Amino acid sequence: MLLGDYSDDGQVETVRGVKRVLDHYAARFGMRFYATVGNHDIFGADGRHRAKRFLNEDGSYSILSSDPHMRDRGAHAVIASDRMYCQGYPDGLDAMADFGFYPRSDDLHWETPFGTDGDPATRLYDVHSPDGKTARRLMDASYLVEPFAGAWLLMIDANVFVPVDGATPGEEGDLADSTSAGWNAMLVHKRFVLDWMEDVARRARLEGKCLLAFSHYPVLDPLDATVADEVALLGRTGMSERIPQTDVAEALIAAGIDVHFSGHLHVNDTARHNDGGRFLINVAMPSLVAFPGAYKVLAVGEQRLDIETVGIDAMPLDADLRQAYDREIVPSRLDAGGMLDVTDYGGFLFEHLGHLVGRRYLKREWPKDITAMIRSLDLADLAVLALIDEPVAAADATVAIAAARSDPGVQQLLTEAGLCSAQLPGISAMVFLADWYRLRMGSELAFDWIAPERMALYRAVGQLFADGDWSDAGSAQARFALIFRMFEKYAGGLPSGNFSINRDDGTITRIAPRQEEKNSSR
Repeated sequence: MLLGDYSDDGQVETVRGVKRVLDHYAARFGMRFYATVGNHDIFGADGRHRAKRFLNEDGSYSILSSDPHMRDRGAHAVIASDRMYCQGYPDGLDAMADFGFYPRSDDLHWETPFGTDGDPATRLYDVHSPDGKTARRLMDASYLVEPFAGAWLLMIDANVFVPVDGATPGEEGDLADSTSAGWNAMLVHKRFVLDWMEDVARRARLEGKCLLAFSHYPVLDPLDATVADEVALLGRTGMSERIPQTDVAEALIAAGIDVHFSGHLHVNDTARHNDGGRFLINVAMPSLVAFPGAYKVLAVGEQRLDIETVGIDAMPLDADLRQAYDREIVPSRLDAGGMLDVTDYGGFLFEHLGHLVGRRYLKREWPKDITAMIRSLDLADLAVLALIDEPVAAADATVAIAAARSDPGVQQLLTEAGLCSAQLPGISAMVFLADWYRLRMGSELAFDWIAPERMALYRAVGQLFADGDWSDAGSAQARFALIFRMFEKYAGGLPSGNFSINRDDGTITRIAPRQEEKNSSR
């Protein structure tokens, strides 16, 4: 099951490459693949241009673009190629035709919201601009397939392309995509898919089919109900914008859906929403190209789903990858950090996420005053900050912490909290934030990478903030209290590694991994 973003950015050549890989596995192992589209794979009816940097042998870069008018003064060369173009519906599905989007003779059952005809001309719907003045007719690529007796896989095309107010159809920028909106937009613009899902769920119950739903976008918050804290701390971020509203959960429950699998956010997580005696569970799938690097295996039982998460971290790091970084570092003067000091793929992804904290997240999303604190303080400083009763502004925190360090009362409280360890000053706030992001993205899978002793220190400092009374929401203490509270929620969510779902009542319980998985674990 490929839950969208199976390509890089939907480029013609990239999608062909996906087909070559999947065809190889199908021929070698007899596997079947079923895919749904993500926001990176296809765009509207007409597609859009794509451009990418490609590393040259000397460490410089060239631009390869589908747009012949593309220019980049820093590039060694700019090369135009139509193989870089991201196609629209239905052309962008042609290479993936064998992977669920069209009926095959060996499927026991196949249908779409429009019937059993796979012809794209029969799978069209109307979508209107927000002001109602512009309408477009677009294809929906949702389908239901029964690959083996008793299992119904409901593959939802949750891409929503909405005409922009005042834009001329066919011109660049005439459609807004659903990268952020996700299922929130489905409720507005593709209600017909919800109606079809309800009908499918009804028939599944009558016929005794095990119905599982899949789409690219999550239908529940996969970040352990921390979106309110994130908005309070950082404002509206790219991640918070992508969290579905409660209306989505209620709509899917009303449609009879109880288990849904999603991609999009590269998060490993399990979320559940209860509504009276009914429930909806969203299993967020990790990515193969981001920490923690894993896939899931689903065993379908009568009333139980067993889910195992298989890490790919033990793979040796490709020597060509290290060599490519070495070549790029010289002309770019960028520091790859610890990414090139590891020998396996898991270590590379672990270091890569830590690298992104300083180079991307802090720069793009975090307030500058908190960023300055994180770049300069260590865990001992944060523990002292939590024990300063008076509200401290972020700009004054360093001075206030230095003064509080000499207070015997503060030292006594640190001792009572078990935080006089020599380890505390050795853990920078940057290291903590890197682990914060690893736990955010990996949930319990991150526990294999963060030492238990370090987790205990994080939680002890977090408890100091939790015990405080921070009435001034703008104080440094109140803001770090939010950071540690989010950390604790990431650490304490539902099982997301190896677990079982009871389809009768939505109970989720941990299960033991397979023996071969134990043998290959870190």
